[in-house]
Amino acid sequence: MAANVSSTVTPSLQQQPKQPALRILLIGLLVVLSGYYIWVLYKAITPNVSLAYKAYYIKNQTLYWQPKQPNLALTLPSKLETINNVPNLSRAGWSFDTNNNMRELTQQGGLYFTLPTAPTANVTITFTLATAPQQIKPLAFTFNHYQGILLPHAQGKTFVAQLPKQQFLPTPKQLQTFILTTPTPLQVTTISLAPTKVDTLSLPHHTGHINQ
Repeated sequence: MAANVSSTVTPSLQQQPKQPALRILLIGLLVVLSGYYIWVLYKAITPNVSLAYKAYYIKNQTLYWQPKQPNLALTLPSKLETINNVPNLSRAGWSFDTNNNMRELTQQGGLYFTLPTAPTANVTITFTLATAPQQIKPLAFTFNHYQGILLPHAQGKTFVAQLPKQQFLPTPKQLQTFILTTPTPLQVTTISLAPTKVDTLSLPHHTGHINQ
């Protein structure tokens, strides 16, 4: 009878030292997994990627992905041919395909870009069209926190405005945002940006806020 009791008690005593070790192992695995998921969450919130990658893949802002232009940088002056796969074009508003040497812009759309240095003068932006819209009217736009009017010229085949130098974001790592609102589709062939020394803003304008 005593032998039977001894045989049943001894194995349980031998297993006891293993339980603390198993507990420590499980706690260690939990700590490692928690640290890993915290690191993954941090990388998801603050991805170390280029501005172009972030604008195209993460925020869905741009129409085309172009790895050769990681900062979506433009120089002044610049002339963008819309029939090309320009990575600066917004995904909203622009047609993905081109037709008859132009790209159509509907409702709201525009540009995302950076500049190597902040401009020292106002910048003239010009939209050149293949054909003038049926109703030629000034077009409203927002540029960063600035709101203004794009004025028609040359029988409605070009629309021009000035972007005040103080409205440009100051560093090359900040994405400049230009969004145009049009009631009728525009058949755009080129978009030009160039510095100007003459202030020609003739219509009322004001600053406001937009969601970038």
